[in-house]
Amino acid sequence: MCFFLENIIKKNIFLYRIFVLVFCFTSLESFSQVDSITILTFDFNNHKIKENDDKISTKPVGVSLVEDRFGNEQSAVYLHGQSNSYLNLGTSKLLKPKNGTISLWVKLERKVYAGKGYESNPIIITKNSKADDFSDAYVLFYDFKSDRLMVFSSKDSTEQAGVNSIETFVFNKWHHLLFTYDDTQLSFYINGKLQLKTQKRFETHFDEADSVVIGNSANFKNDRYARGSIDDIQIFHKILTDEEIKKLYEAPNPNKLKNIMMEVGKYTFIIIVFLVVLFIIIILNKRKLKRQKEYFELQNKINELEIKVIKGQINPHFISNCLAAIQNLVLQNQPDVAGQYIAKFNHLMRKVLSVSDKTFIYLSEEIEIIKLNLELEQLRFKHEFQYKISIDENIDTDEFLVPSLITQPIIENAIWHGLLPIKGKRETLLNIQIFLENNFLIIEIIDNGVGRGIYKENNQSKGKACL
Repeated sequence: MCFFLENIIKKNIFLYRIFVLVFCFTSLESFSQVDSITILTFDFNNHKIKENDDKISTKPVGVSLVEDRFGNEQSAVYLHGQSNSYLNLGTSKLLKPKNGTISLWVKLERKVYAGKGYESNPIIITKNSKADDFSDAYVLFYDFKSDRLMVFSSKDSTEQAGVNSIETFVFNKWHHLLFTYDDTQLSFYINGKLQLKTQKRFETHFDEADSVVIGNSANFKNDRYARGSIDDIQIFHKILTDEEIKKLYEAPNPNKLKNIMMEVGKYTFIIIVFLVVLFIIIILNKRKLKRQKEYFELQNKINELEIKVIKGQINPHFISNCLAAIQNLVLQNQPDVAGQYIAKFNHLMRKVLSVSDKTFIYLSEEIEIIKLNLELEQLRFKHEFQYKISIDENIDTDEFLVPSLITQPIIENAIWHGLLPIKGKRETLLNIQIFLENNFLIIEIIDNGVGRGIYKENNQSKGKACL
């Protein structure tokens, strides 16, 4: 096949020339395709002033890193509005595409009047020659007189193209600024919307030795500066479509996921600290409750021991009194009465012994013991006193618990030291009332005896005291 083609080319020089032209065109198209995908990006998201992929070297002079439009710290460059505050992107050809798109986010704080020459604040500029006038290969600046943003590209003093924003510029607000250029036109966009488009009938030329500068005119005659923040500088080696330009403007926060993770981490930390504090509080409360439980258990044991001690004192004293009464009846030759006494005493002892190992007994059991005790005392003293037991009808005696034998010493004192010392025919009465008051069970023992004060006066010489 190659031999056949070679013969054709030799026979027809015209076809040979066509072949060479097609090859050259194909080569140029291939080069153009490679050039068109070149992108330079300066987003400063890593808190460093450099090109993202280190394709070129930049030189920051007198600038600072500040918050970007999303609120990410140290993710935008701040220009201080003076001659020694600017960002030099370098002289690389990658910064100077033949057909290109320049995109950046800008927030100017105010006009900077310092400097000399044309009244403007330069945002981005690179030159086509070393001349002072009409030397802008491309330039974006804020114009004092019109109060608008402007984009210009110059061939020389004979050819220049320029466009401006439709509305006046608003300071202290982030704006997405983008312009495109080739050999035929120059277009300017703000926040994804086309402002103006103009014809450009010349090829864009660049001074190879000149840098692309942010925030400084880099011109001796027109020495001007910008004050504000610059972010997300991107240089494309092609003309972006309107849809691509809109996507650039609507690009989301690149640190959104990172910020979400930071927020999640922050709240997770707060929750962990809260849980740890809650855990410590629960542990301390458990310990406190345990100590309180131990204290109440100890206090309960002490109370039980006190009751047992009292019972230990009551039972021998009571039994001794009963046996003395029986002995007295026998000596008085009253066997029948003594027999009744012994029977009731036997019944009472069985009840007392059945509850002797209990700290608390039901109120019904306590009342039964009270009645047996009073019956024995009546037999012993030949019914010299009367008693009455009144129980509130709302009280279920099989529901309430009381300390066992708690009433016995009080009743004994009332009989022995209140009722028996009475001389004369006055009727004596021991009244026991059981009722509820403020949800408390009250056992009230009342006698109409001589009273503790009188009994004490009558027995001072004998060394006795009323209990």
